[in-house]
Amino acid sequence: MTGVKSKWWAGLIILLLVIGIIGCSGQGKETTEEQPATSAAETQVISTVNGDVEIPVNPQRIVTQGYLADFLALGVKPVGAPDYELESPYVLDLVEGVADIGRIDGGSVEKILALQPDLIVTVGGDEKLNEQYRKIAPTLIIPYGTYDNVHEEITAFGEIINKQKAAQDWLSQFEVKVKTAKESIQGLVKEGITFSNFSLFGKEWYINGDGVNRGGQAIYQQLGLKAPDIVQKELIDQDKDTAAISEEKLADYAGDYIFLDLSNGGSLDEGSAVWSSLDAVKNNRVFKLDGERFWPYDPLAVEAQVQEIADMIKERFGKTEN
Repeated sequence: MTGVKSKWWAGLIILLLVIGIIGCSGQGKETTEEQPATSAAETQVISTVNGDVEIPVNPQRIVTQGYLADFLALGVKPVGAPDYELESPYVLDLVEGVADIGRIDGGSVEKILALQPDLIVTVGGDEKLNEQYRKIAPTLIIPYGTYDNVHEEITAFGEIINKQKAAQDWLSQFEVKVKTAKESIQGLVKEGITFSNFSLFGKEWYINGDGVNRGGQAIYQQLGLKAPDIVQKELIDQDKDTAAISEEKLADYAGDYIFLDLSNGGSLDEGSAVWSSLDAVKNNRVFKLDGERFWPYDPLAVEAQVQEIADMIKERFGKTEN
């Protein structure tokens, strides 16, 4: 798909420059899983947008805010994570024993301190909180939206926690699942058919690209479904995850099929003159997304969303297209 390959290569370059390993315990060698086992006391330096951070090569007690699924995908169970991550439907069977540290606010500091972490990985956002976290343990700040590609994200976390081989293995399995899902809808989607991804957030309309918003990665990056030209040009090619639009502009961004997310009290007026005039609406070509399943954007979520989107297409196209 246009834009994805270039984003992938650009992501690799960013990974090398921003998340790369600079050193390990003062040595010049890069740590890999093929090298002799390292002790928890050994360290490596990670270069981030907030400067260099020295962290354990093999952290044993990780607290995370925003990246629980990444660690779980690589076979590492953090000791603590926020409540909203623990409630994700994609990790419910994997989080036994992970402490609930609440939200990313002042109340989390005491809970994190009690867990005695040797590494904190957070989306950050509040520098006062970040300073308190740094006093507890080495803290990596990876801002929200840093990764909008599964391969970049898993590869980066494999480097951070010295699980490069686990990252490679996970991605290999992921690619097989994506290939299988794509093959399952091959021939169902006619050439040139386009798909839009709308969100109604409260009373505000948004159009989503191929990033972290509402299954965008699964729809466009992984399954390769075609976006309307305007979405491709204004969002995907510009590496924008989402953009606010007025209801009057819905027709400009509407594809032959629409994925629709209703969030934060969003209430769709099915009888709206604008909405009801869309071809996709008039021809029963709207897929309504389950917010609980399509808000998460981590690798485990994307992996599952790929299959869910493929299943939606098979069910709908089998009834309306064939």
